[in-house]
Amino acid sequence: MQHHDAENPNGLPVLPPPNVPTFGDSSGPMKLYGAITDEQLRATAMAAQAFKNRKRLDCCGAISALLVPWAAFVAVSAIGSFQLHYSAPVITLVVLTVLAVASLGAAISAIVRAATGAEKRFYGIYMPVAVGVCVLAGCLLGDINFWQFMQPSYQIDHLATYTNVDPSRQHLWSGDTRPANGGRYQDAGKIYFSQNARLDLTKAASFKDGNLYCVAPVVDPDCKKNCGYDFWAVGMNCCSDLASDFRCGDFNSTHTRSGLRQVVNTWRPFFRLAVVQAEGMHGIQARHPLFFHWVEDPVYELQSWKLSGYKNFMIAMVLCFFLNAGVLTITLKSALKRRS
Repeated sequence: MQHHDAENPNGLPVLPPPNVPTFGDSSGPMKLYGAITDEQLRATAMAAQAFKNRKRLDCCGAISALLVPWAAFVAVSAIGSFQLHYSAPVITLVVLTVLAVASLGAAISAIVRAATGAEKRFYGIYMPVAVGVCVLAGCLLGDINFWQFMQPSYQIDHLATYTNVDPSRQHLWSGDTRPANGGRYQDAGKIYFSQNARLDLTKAASFKDGNLYCVAPVVDPDCKKNCGYDFWAVGMNCCSDLASDFRCGDFNSTHTRSGLRQVVNTWRPFFRLAVVQAEGMHGIQARHPLFFHWVEDPVYELQSWKLSGYKNFMIAMVLCFFLNAGVLTITLKSALKRRS
């Protein structure tokens, strides 16, 4: 026997109204016909705004910030290190001074604008500061490289070369001999002595003023009287200040008969005082002393000075590139994190 509900007296199946969706209570303020909630609309709008405001990496700016300061360092250090500095020192000084002052002024201006909030662009701050630092570093390192390696080699290249020089006697056209006179070789850059030339280590001396300035005369041991002492091998911190001791250059080579002129002007007075010491200690006289680095092959030694200058320049160039790249990466990441 079938029982019928009071609301369905005929006992027919009850169907839901057509086209009316059924939603649970958890749907919230859901709109009909498949529409999305107000919360979803707001979330979508916020995501779109965030994407719009997202800080993207400026590739052109990053490449410029990487290469421009490095190129400034390379150019400035090359100007300060090489031939232009020797051939046109005044022009080089003016150019480097103008570049240093201009880049330093731009860097200070960028820092001030950043501190006051007038400049908020990362590259507008980083670029002038990095260029300023690189220009100043290039001026300093280029100048050091020039005076330590390149200037002595350039100067010796411009001086004369003498061969078969008797270090003790001067032979006259008349057949007479006189003590060797260094005044005849004031323009010597490379000098090759006669086969009998030796260092007289028993007459070495030194003068101490912070560094130890060492000297030893170049002599012909066959000269027994009326001998000159105007040619001196020199070095720094390669001797003893208590005894006649000289260990500079190729002092222990039996094949060495030549020298390269010592051309560092600031050292010359101290070597002259060391010669005065030798004169007083050993009872000799040097009227026009000339100072040389005692080397077996002057040409090879001169090339090694130049190669050292080029090597230092290349090392500084590579270090500057990677140092700038590292600083740029760190500061750029920090700036993007703060502004995201």
